[in-house]
Amino acid sequence: MNSADKIKVIEEFISNPNINRLYETLEEIDLIKYNYSEYMTTAPINCDEELRRVPNAECDVVSAIMTMLLREDHFSNGALRERHDRGQVIPVLERLVELLEKEG
Repeated sequence: MNSADKIKVIEEFISNPNINRLYETLEEIDLIKYNYSEYMTTAPINCDEELRRVPNAECDVVSAIMTMLLREDHFSNGALRERHDRGQVIPVLERLVELLEKEG
């Protein structure tokens, strides 16, 4: 899938978020980083600290941070919805769109 197609999928999600489908959505467009912990700078992983990196991070790191949030939800059911409600998920996705637009 090319960058333009990935952007369309992400923008559709941003317009009509379905947190329950986010993992599948990102997996379908190959933006899940299964080795996400290798991209983290904190140990143990501090999600709030890692989220501060998003504005200056490159695509692989932003994908890893998004995966981190999904994994956090796996271990703490409901964490992703809480982060979404606090406005922490959409900016990560918007950064992915910005970076994918630069890739062309």
